[in-house]
Amino acid sequence: MFNEGEIYRRRELHNEYGGQQQGGISTPSKFPFIMIFTGESGSEYGYKDGWQDNGVFYYTGEGQEGPMQFIRGNKAIRDHIENGKDIYLFEYVRQAYVQYLTQVVCIGYHKRTTHDHTGSMREAIVFEFLPVKENSTPSQDRSEVETSVNDDDSLKTLREKALVSSSDTATATIKEKVITTYTRSIAIKKYARKRANGICEGCSNQAPFKTMNGQPYLEVHHLRRLSDGGPDHPEWVAALCPTCHMRCHHAKDGKEYNDTIIGKISEIER
Repeated sequence: MFNEGEIYRRRELHNEYGGQQQGGISTPSKFPFIMIFTGESGSEYGYKDGWQDNGVFYYTGEGQEGPMQFIRGNKAIRDHIENGKDIYLFEYVRQAYVQYLTQVVCIGYHKRTTHDHTGSMREAIVFEFLPVKENSTPSQDRSEVETSVNDDDSLKTLREKALVSSSDTATATIKEKVITTYTRSIAIKKYARKRANGICEGCSNQAPFKTMNGQPYLEVHHLRRLSDGGPDHPEWVAALCPTCHMRCHHAKDGKEYNDTIIGKISEIER
């Protein structure tokens, strides 16, 4: 959707995709994604967003007065995986212009006591975002995840790992949330490929070739989103041959074809 590092005029983003033109959270009604805008303007009210040493981005939710609640944009972020919405993170570089940083997944949140625009103390919601792009997790965490999800796991075991819920956000550490998120992300991909058993779940043809380790080559496609990153649900992923995968993303009938595959996977999962 967007090129990392590229600068966009915010008004033009909304002209093309819609969504709220004010505030930090924009939820276009006709597209399966959320745009998040961060910057220095909110720091005087305790909105101290930014990257942490562990690679997690802290983002303060919306709500100018009183305790923040899980409504509107805050609810959209919290439930974005369940609702099949991508999250795209932008940062203001100057007035009216934003730079696209990366696609992220919300791995949880915590609350922080700060003051609102009236000066009254209140609880603010601080979301924890993790970049979706490959190899963005620290190497030590990646190693731990890779050893916990195996190709030899049964289909049932992989499904259980793909569905594991995030740890209790009130007690889990950031590391635990990171591990949970990446475990789900890897497990869902392995699950989809094992479920397909070498047959494209779009066209029903054999995988076009085998990989260096002898596995049928199929690509994992997220059926509800524009991208193929981050964790999802077994009912909303498909293992496709490259042709069917590109058809979903780029063909004139891509949406219709994607809907056809949704029906197929729904039958399989049922």
